Amino acid sequence: MIPYFSINEIKIAGLTLQIWGAFVSLGVLMALRISLKRTRAEKIHENLIWDMTIISLLGMIAGGRIFYLLTGPEKNLNVLDTHSGFSLMGGAIMAGVLSSIYLKKKKVDPREVYDLLVPGIITALIVARIGCFLVGDHIGKITNLPWGRAFVDGTIRHPIALYHIVFLTTIYFIMIKIEKKLPKKGQLLIVFCFLYAFFRFFADFFRCSDLDLCDRHFGSLTATQWVSLVFIISTVLYFLFTKFTKNHQKAKKVSSPE
Repeated sequence: MIPYFSINEIKIAGLTLQIWGAFVSLGVLMALRISLKRTRAEKIHENLIWDMTIISLLGMIAGGRIFYLLTGPEKNLNVLDTHSGFSLMGGAIMAGVLSSIYLKKKKVDPREVYDLLVPGIITALIVARIGCFLVGDHIGKITNLPWGRAFVDGTIRHPIALYHIVFLTTIYFIMIKIEKKLPKKGQLLIVFCFLYAFFRFFADFFRCSDLDLCDRHFGSLTATQWVSLVFIISTVLYFLFTKFTKNHQKAKKVSSPE
């Protein structure tokens, strides 16, 4: 069993450092460093990555907060209380939309950039989830599993943040391994979105539903699960369409007269 602890802040030289915010910031910096190294190798101007990082951060903050206010625990929905919650899914969607609009305006194909950013994005998520684990965020359902984490009320619950860390670390190495094997630009990001959405859909079944701090359900699923379903269906349809188009082109070449 993992004992209960929650490290929300530390004081250094008279300054108070918020742990979760510090780990999110560290994750962003690590992602930026990885992304700049990868994009330089492909001769993509680094100013583009700097601009995208700033735009994505603004999108993360706005989208994450809006999504949480719309879907989070009703008792925590205070617009002015920025400590009450944040949705990574909502932030990622908004960041993706804004950065895509920026790239289109710069007349850059997003597919040429996003695949290069995937390892950095995963790294940022891992570091952010370490912050979540340290502050005791993402409360799971009650469990009797040996790796359950003690909660402040004395119950033993699924360590959801730890599940995220293990999964994301695994998927990082999968992405690195398959990157060169994917035939089209942009497919690495699509595969990542599929795997992460698949994980989030099932992981949310292990999140708590018996406390005021738990996410609201819309029907029998959380908002994140509904969004994950959209991503799963969309990516499956994309690869089916890609395979159909490829087979159709092959058949056309075979049947065409020489």
